[in-house]
Amino acid sequence: MSFPSPFPFRSLFFKIFVSFWLTMALTIGVLSLMVWISNSQSLPERASRGPTREALTLFSEIAARVYERDGPQGLQELIRRSQEEAGTEIFLFDADGNPLISETADGNVANVVQDLLQHPKAQPPRPFSLFTGLTRSSWGRVVSGPSGKHYIFVARFRQPYIPPPFFSPSRIAVSILIAGAVCYLLGLYFTLPLKKLQSTVRAFAEGNLNARVPPQIARRRDELAEVGREFDHMAERIAALIDSQKRLLADISHELRSPLARLAVALELARKSTNGRAAGPLDRIEQEAERVNRLVGQLLTITRLESGAETVPPEMVVLEDLVLQVVEDADFEAKPLNKSVKAIELEQCRVRGSAELLRSGVENVVRNAIRYTAPGTVVEVTLRWRLDTAILNVRDHGPGVPEAELAHIFEPFYRVSEARERTSGGVGLGLSIADRTIKLHGGTIRAENVPGGLMVTIELPLAPLPSSVNRAPEKQPVG
Repeated sequence: MSFPSPFPFRSLFFKIFVSFWLTMALTIGVLSLMVWISNSQSLPERASRGPTREALTLFSEIAARVYERDGPQGLQELIRRSQEEAGTEIFLFDADGNPLISETADGNVANVVQDLLQHPKAQPPRPFSLFTGLTRSSWGRVVSGPSGKHYIFVARFRQPYIPPPFFSPSRIAVSILIAGAVCYLLGLYFTLPLKKLQSTVRAFAEGNLNARVPPQIARRRDELAEVGREFDHMAERIAALIDSQKRLLADISHELRSPLARLAVALELARKSTNGRAAGPLDRIEQEAERVNRLVGQLLTITRLESGAETVPPEMVVLEDLVLQVVEDADFEAKPLNKSVKAIELEQCRVRGSAELLRSGVENVVRNAIRYTAPGTVVEVTLRWRLDTAILNVRDHGPGVPEAELAHIFEPFYRVSEARERTSGGVGLGLSIADRTIKLHGGTIRAENVPGGLMVTIELPLAPLPSSVNRAPEKQPVG
């Protein structure tokens, strides 16, 4: 899996991951705050106010009423039920602090009783008392029975107050980290199919017409599967159209070869039969036939390169020698046009591939530069290497290419200017052949405008050398 974007925070995975994680972290924080607020007071403190206090007050009055009505047996039954159902122990004392049933008042229960007894029995008596111990918390108050007698009611709760453990910072941090891991997995679940779909689209765009959506995406039952099926359908249609176009070009090219051969024979017969009286028109016919023949040859070359019929043999090619030969031949052809081609710098580079195909690709680039460089100027050729790449630059001194059209000049039959192409004799196939040839060798080719002209850059992977050999940037002597 790759993340080619230099800004990962702009990726869909990052957005899903961060949005989910922030949402869960915010939820954990809000829940922790709510728990902290609800448990910020101990149970006895909560019992001193609000509904809890009212319930305990009512419970104390019920205990006094049960004792006066049913005696110790009724109070004992009430204590038993409270212990079983709520886990709360209750005690009832007379106004002097003596237990009304044989229950031992120990711990903070005795503290509550003593606290209430320390105050005078004047009206109104002390309303309630709270004591929190290490084991249990107790709440007590002075209560009046139906007869008007005063009693001391004490309730000892089941468990002491324990601060909510969830609110500890370490546990919150662990919870947020776990939420982050879950969100990371969710982000992968949502974005991995998109990454696979992206790699398929990229492969198709780079020329692999057999690229299709992986089966694991096609088997899904969601919108991604529908997008994948639509892409496969589109890819099949495009591949069929391109294949039919290639077959059409190949068929036309082959079919044109035979009429051209017959035309050449007819021209020779016409020259002999006219005894030189129609030399001018016949020379013109021969020239145009030769142009058509070259066009057919280029079409056949394009078809072979695009169909995969051409294979790259694992030959070692001395690239600087090949480039020097191309430069010398091109300079000879450019002399009558008052132009020249010179090798400015040639470093030693070794590549693997077909010397014939590479020569054809380089020749097309150099001849294109000769076609458009201004009279009296020089087409400059340099060959250098950097790391594991051979870099060939061909620079002319012509009008250049509009920036919007730079990406299209390597397309077959593409012309920047129709009138200029007709004048120069080009049909828009030379750079296309060069592009297919370089890509067939695992390289890249691009064009860019430079001050006063256009520069085409070819990059080819260097052949690996034995570890004992150190590549030195030696320069080939050039004339």
